[in-house]
Amino acid sequence: MNKNDPLLKIRFDGEAVGEGRIPVAHLLLFLTSLNKALQRTGRILRGESESVRRGPQPRSIKEEVSLDLVLLTHGSPAAVLGFERRQKQMSMQGIDRGMDILEKAMAGLSAVQGPDEALPACYDAGVLMAWRDVGTLFSQGVEKIEFTLNHRDSPLAATFTPQGFTRIQERIKGPQTNIRTIEGRLLMADFKEHGTRCRVHPSAGEPVLCLFNEEQKDEVLEDILQYVRIVGEAKEDPISGKIASIKIHDIERLEDREDEATHLLPQGTPISRDFWESPTLDELAESQNVKPMGDVRALFGTWPGEEDDGFEEAIDELRHPSAAGGGRS
Repeated sequence: MNKNDPLLKIRFDGEAVGEGRIPVAHLLLFLTSLNKALQRTGRILRGESESVRRGPQPRSIKEEVSLDLVLLTHGSPAAVLGFERRQKQMSMQGIDRGMDILEKAMAGLSAVQGPDEALPACYDAGVLMAWRDVGTLFSQGVEKIEFTLNHRDSPLAATFTPQGFTRIQERIKGPQTNIRTIEGRLLMADFKEHGTRCRVHPSAGEPVLCLFNEEQKDEVLEDILQYVRIVGEAKEDPISGKIASIKIHDIERLEDREDEATHLLPQGTPISRDFWESPTLDELAESQNVKPMGDVRALFGTWPGEEDDGFEEAIDELRHPSAAGGGRS
C-alpha cells in the first residue's frame, strides 16, 4: 500500500481521454453509474434480496459509500482519478461496512467478466446493470478502465475491458431463447404489482409491449420518454410472425439517439423527477415561488362574505334546477 496514493484510483485509457483530461459528459456518466453500482452492492451486503427497489436509497448506504474526488492527474497517456472516503462509519465494532462495499464491488467486477456462471458475493441483476452503464463508455472512445483499491498492504486491482463489458451484457440477457432486440421511445409504463409492463415505439413500425420484473422497475422509470434499446425473450404471433411481447432482460438508454422519433414525445412540460422524490412542503413552496404571507389582515373580509351575497341561493339552484327553472328540455 502506497500511503501517497488515494484510497481508490481509477485510470482511463483510450482516444477519448488525454493526459489528465477527460470529457465532462464521460465523467458524469461514469460517476453516476459507479455510485449506482456501489449503492446497489451495499443493499445486497446488508441482506436485501434485490438491489433495485423503488424509492430513495437508504441514507446509511449513501453515507458509507460517499466519495470525494481528490485527484485528477495523468498517466502515459491516460486520465487518472483519485477518490477518498468522505467519512468512515463503523456499523458494528471493528466493521467498516463502507470499505466492505468497495471491496466486494471491485472483487466482483473482476469475477463477473470471467467464464464462471455464478454471480460473486453482493452481485445481482441490478448491480450488473449499473456496471453495464459504466461500460457504455467503451463505445465512446474509452478502451480500458483500471481500478486500484489501496485499502491494504496489497492493493486490490480490477480492470474493466470491452470484452468484460460484453460478458456482463451476456449475463444480463440470460439464456438465449428467442432473444430479440428492439430500439425506440419508451412512452408508456404500468407499475402495478401484477401488471408491470411498458410500451416501446420504434421510429418505424408498430409499438411493442414489453414485460419487466420488480428488479427492473427503477431502470424503466428512469428511461420513460427516452430512446432505449430493449433486449429480451420474445413471444411471436404464430400467424403474422410479429412480436406480441418481449420479456425484458436488459434495457439501455441510447443517449446518442435522443434526436430520433421526437415526434412521438407527448407535448407539454414533463413531470419533474422531484415528483417521485416526495419533496418537503418548504421545497414545494420554493419551487412554486410561494412566499410567506406578510400581513394576515389580507385575509380579512374574504370569508364568509356579505350576508346577502346570494351564495346559498346559487347552491340551492344548482342542487334543485327543476324548482328554479323547470329543468333542461
